[in-house]
Amino acid sequence: MRTLFIFIFTVVAGSAFAQSSTEDFKKALMKTKDGAEIAYTSNKHSFTFNIVADSIKPLQNPGYLIVNNKVIQYILIGNSALLASDSTQEKQKQQLLGYMQYELEYIRGELKIDYQNLHNEWLDLNGKTFLLWYYDMPPNSDKKANVTKQINLSTMCFTHVLNMNTPFEMNDDLEKDKHMLTAIAETLKMNNFTIDFNELYKKLNGGG
Repeated sequence: MRTLFIFIFTVVAGSAFAQSSTEDFKKALMKTKDGAEIAYTSNKHSFTFNIVADSIKPLQNPGYLIVNNKVIQYILIGNSALLASDSTQEKQKQQLLGYMQYELEYIRGELKIDYQNLHNEWLDLNGKTFLLWYYDMPPNSDKKANVTKQINLSTMCFTHVLNMNTPFEMNDDLEKDKHMLTAIAETLKMNNFTIDFNELYKKLNGGG
């Protein structure tokens, strides 16, 4: 439970970042034969990404999953300042860095968490720009609080930021945790059409 408390920081900051957006996306989590597919659709666009795992368990909080005993959060953050017309790589990088900076200022300024050793790097995954960023959590005397880092992977989806993150705990493998997020990100498909969730479910499960 302590892990979840630390893990929810991005949710709090993300909700403060969000403002009225030009698109309203709905989401669905659908079971597949090798894991799960997560789908978002608005009245204009849609996108999907897949998680391949032996075990996927949704948690009570929307957007939280336990994937092979590892907690993952995915969240879509809309902001009216993010424009679909700003589609160049340079514009996307500016927007993603702005989102990261907002989160970090919220964590340090509002939540009073003195994170350290911020690392960020750009990744090109299937031709799409992602920002990988992570930082060290401050030491905690609570023996049950084993989270030592927070790992985030962010990209632009139309006028929104899609952020995936996972807590890094003592004795975890950093490269393995990063690969887990990038493997999901590599399946991201963005569409200039809407999705019918019922039809998609049938298709994914052999019904259509």
